[in-house]
Amino acid sequence: MPRIEATTVTSPPATSRAPAGGSGSYDAIVVGGGHNGLTAAAYLARAGLRVVVLERRPLLGGACVTEEVWPGARVSRASYVVSMLQPRVIDDLRLRDYGYRAVPLDPAYAALTQDGPIFFHNEPAKTAASIARFSERDAGAYPGLEDLLDRAASFLRPMMLREPPALGSRHPADLAALVREGARAAGMSRRDVHDLVRLFTMSVADLLDDWFETPGIKGSVASTAVVGVWAGPHTPGTAYNLLHHALGEIDGISGGWGQVIGGMGAISMAIARSAEAAGAQIRTDAEVASIDVRNGRATGVTLADGSELRAPIVASGAHPKTTILDLAGGEHFPDEVAEDMRRYRTRGGSVKINMVLSEPPRYEGVTAEQQQMLERTGVNLCPSVSYLERAWQDALAGRPAVQPYVEAELPSAIDSSLTDDNRWVMTMFTQYGPPGEDAWEGDARDRYADACIEHLGRYAPNIPGAIEEREVLAPPDLERIFGLVDGSIFQGEQGLDQMAFMRPSPLLAQYATPVEGLYLCGAGTHPGGGVMAAAGHNAAKRILRDRRRLRLPWRRRAAA
Repeated sequence: MPRIEATTVTSPPATSRAPAGGSGSYDAIVVGGGHNGLTAAAYLARAGLRVVVLERRPLLGGACVTEEVWPGARVSRASYVVSMLQPRVIDDLRLRDYGYRAVPLDPAYAALTQDGPIFFHNEPAKTAASIARFSERDAGAYPGLEDLLDRAASFLRPMMLREPPALGSRHPADLAALVREGARAAGMSRRDVHDLVRLFTMSVADLLDDWFETPGIKGSVASTAVVGVWAGPHTPGTAYNLLHHALGEIDGISGGWGQVIGGMGAISMAIARSAEAAGAQIRTDAEVASIDVRNGRATGVTLADGSELRAPIVASGAHPKTTILDLAGGEHFPDEVAEDMRRYRTRGGSVKINMVLSEPPRYEGVTAEQQQMLERTGVNLCPSVSYLERAWQDALAGRPAVQPYVEAELPSAIDSSLTDDNRWVMTMFTQYGPPGEDAWEGDARDRYADACIEHLGRYAPNIPGAIEEREVLAPPDLERIFGLVDGSIFQGEQGLDQMAFMRPSPLLAQYATPVEGLYLCGAGTHPGGGVMAAAGHNAAKRILRDRRRLRLPWRRRAAA
């Protein structure tokens, strides 16, 4: 299949661009121009509110961004593939009309082993056929694991675009939500409940031991369960992260993955265009210094240049710790909320490597058909669970992994617009690297990247000599550039104790905060991390519902 040519947009659309300076008043201010903040702004603007989005950086998208890191070469600098972007958001905001296009990957990824590649297709039967070359037993078991994940995902998907239940609340709406979810759970068989609890609580290593015998299969599948989390394959609860990534879909393909034409920033640009078409104003180079609170209410924000903007509603897509403790100030919240935020765990072990190549990888010992498939999918380098565990133990000891787990993507094989010439963009999502800056002194970043490239070079020997440009983003860099505290790409760890009605704290989990008019709309809220736009959607719906309540006559009299 030929590469697709498209126009890549790496800067914000100009339809209603506003300068950073100046004061003004709005119905709502959105702090942060990441994809969730833009989503919240789009829904609020479509409801008729006067909305402004304030982004610290000179371009939009947060971690869902396409950047021209080197002249003539554009890279999905942080997030790199799409799967979890909610179909309802795509349709509601008409994102396809505003430039969003994704090409499904099939196979979704491939595991490189010494005995040849294993291809994980969108159809379980095709994956089983690929696995059968290595183990007939594992080939027979694979469709069963896919069925388990699909059944569990089918139960959880409806919750993605709803507020999590507010346990302990006696408000009629909260009680109704609890009854609704309880009724859904009551409809499950005992076996399904048992399977769901196991997925929530087991380590992915234990789960995969129940299903497979081949180290390469277990290592590759296990690696997807630790993507972005500060945990190893033997850590209890990591099986859930395998399920978390199965919650997505693309073009109706459950659990499918895709490359976005124009890079991941094209998602953010499409949402921004939709928001601006509805009347939202977007400002870049507009760093928020504080969220202003008076008498328990949000009144607006003050920018780093000293200018003030006023609004009765402030929605923050920034990290919840940053929002509560730094921008608004912990003193404005109940002690338990401030303490919850101080204890909120947000460590990350992901390292992103972005490169420009003079030529694509040339894999040895593969057929022409396999070469083409390997160019157009994620290439996974994780030969066993024990290999992954050793990398995790290195990070726990405070040092970058000596032998990291690697997933390499070659988006230029699908989208030729990423470079202005015949060069190729390649990205590597890797683990593990510690979040502390002390671990990355001297040439630690280069040594880590060299290890990743050397591993890929065992299968594609031309790669080391094909690299023309290279960028290594360790966890401290992800915090510095994108505001991801301690390098957590999900705005907080995704253990069971920090999900659903506990994300990021029981008193903040429904997007509203104890400060009237202040809301959270980022990945640090339900349903968690990933480019899905669900948190932005849910927060906007909560804001609009609260706004309707306040406009009811008896509510106005009570407020007076």
